[in-house]
Amino acid sequence: MSKLPDNVIEVSDTLTLCEYKTGGSKGFWLYDSTRGMNLAMRENTETDAFVEALDYYQTRLRTIEKDYSNLAKEVREFFSRLPEDFEVAK
Repeated sequence: MSKLPDNVIEVSDTLTLCEYKTGGSKGFWLYDSTRGMNLAMRENTETDAFVEALDYYQTRLRTIEKDYSNLAKEVREFFSRLPEDFEVAK
């Protein structure tokens, strides 16, 4: 059974910051309910937890932007190969 946090701060409707003061989970944890996951775990300070979360989102955004760019390029190439008089069936 997991230990309950010593302190819980509802940062927003979707972010919860928990502090554990003892045991193996000691530190600050930042949970994002939109992602259904902890963005930071066992960080030494509240600031460290938020910096860890920002780092995660920056890394994730770079990945998503790269994937989107690759997909958009493939779509443009696909449409460029269609004949000019191509009509979509209704």
